[in-house]
Amino acid sequence: MNPKPFRVGLVAWHALPAIVPPTTFPHADGDVAETATTERPSLKRYGETFGGLETAMWTLAQHLARQPDIQPVCFLEADRPRNGTMDWPTEVEGVKLEISVNRFRAIRHAVGECIDTESKRIKRFSPHLLWQIPFLAMTRPFRSRDPIDSHPDPRLTDRSIDAWISFGVNSSSSRVVATAAIEQTPSFVCIRSNAGLEDGLATDSEYRNECGEPSSARRYAIMRSDQVVCQSQWQLNRLKQMFHREGLLARNPIVRKDWQPPFTNPAPKSFRNPFDVLWIGRYDDFHKRPLLMLEAANKLPHVSFKMIVNPFDPDIEKCVRREAPRNVELIDRVPFAQMPMVFAAAKLFVSTGSLEHEGFPNVLLQSAASHTPIVALSDHDNFLSRSGAGVDCNDSVELLAQRITEQLKSDAINWEKVDDYLDQHHSADLIASNFANWIRCSIANEPIVPATTGKNT
Repeated sequence: MNPKPFRVGLVAWHALPAIVPPTTFPHADGDVAETATTERPSLKRYGETFGGLETAMWTLAQHLARQPDIQPVCFLEADRPRNGTMDWPTEVEGVKLEISVNRFRAIRHAVGECIDTESKRIKRFSPHLLWQIPFLAMTRPFRSRDPIDSHPDPRLTDRSIDAWISFGVNSSSSRVVATAAIEQTPSFVCIRSNAGLEDGLATDSEYRNECGEPSSARRYAIMRSDQVVCQSQWQLNRLKQMFHREGLLARNPIVRKDWQPPFTNPAPKSFRNPFDVLWIGRYDDFHKRPLLMLEAANKLPHVSFKMIVNPFDPDIEKCVRREAPRNVELIDRVPFAQMPMVFAAAKLFVSTGSLEHEGFPNVLLQSAASHTPIVALSDHDNFLSRSGAGVDCNDSVELLAQRITEQLKSDAINWEKVDDYLDQHHSADLIASNFANWIRCSIANEPIVPATTGKNT
């Protein structure tokens, strides 16, 4: 055995709140629920929300730490040097934390939301621009330069890392891959969305996606990494067909027992009584698509809906708040530690995620592990048909209200079968063990057994 553990760098810059909950939120303990009648956009600090990418990264890091010869190191970013009155920790649950402080991150993000810097045009006016733009101009000489896409990231070089794992086909991953290349260490890029394998990335076309990520950097990440790790069989097939690369399969990990009672945390006030339908996502019109949930809610006035919606597009947020019917309660945020109780209170979980943009939604695993039946517009990775945790709508919005009604009346799910499926295909320990073996083989320059012939198929 290696006398010193292999240091494995996991890069997901925005994942810090998934590891260390911020101590200064505008809402106390996530118990504030915004009603559907208000049109006031939800309050937030940039970087205090997180999703499936960040959750999956932290779950993998925690379980890699249980491998005797692996020392995971998470590279993260914060916009302030301290977490309230406390210093940021340097280690959590056996995982080392390397936190870069970027005090200007939140302001630059806010300006970027309003101004298209390439075309130099205003996308959305905000009165805050009147001070934010002069402030950024004034502080520019004192700020470190942005890392360059597809080049080594100065925040990552010379960190004595033996292997790199990056999450998402994005600019950040391109810099991780470039860092690994110059230091001659293996790099793994984990696909977190089907959009990471879109048609344009298999060509030489130059464009930016909905999040402003340039195609050249995303293409570099997926083509120049040593290994590409897929969430689903569909992604594996797509990677080989369109990009002529063999991938590794690591389905999203979950610790099933964490989603079953007894629970260590109390439920948020808004979820202490049972209700019908839970929906989780963000305000957008291409990925999570909350407006599709409202269509079904309007058809089912006697069904109670609770929607936990993270900020993203202010225009979509205003539209949702304006159009939400009385049987829908909009909730800005719930701390992740309380989410098991949220699922336990719901009779049904509904997903309106897009097949084009979703990879595999973590919320499906969380709902299944909580024994909360699922209705989804699409069956991601054939999860529902294989596990039996719920039903899909064959991508038909028209069927959504009907499926919700049928599932609320039905109690036919074999939860023992669902549990067995999660243990066989989504066990965090198994997936971390597979990852550890891939890391060892890559460092030793030995071939890795293709995912389609391994245990986790």
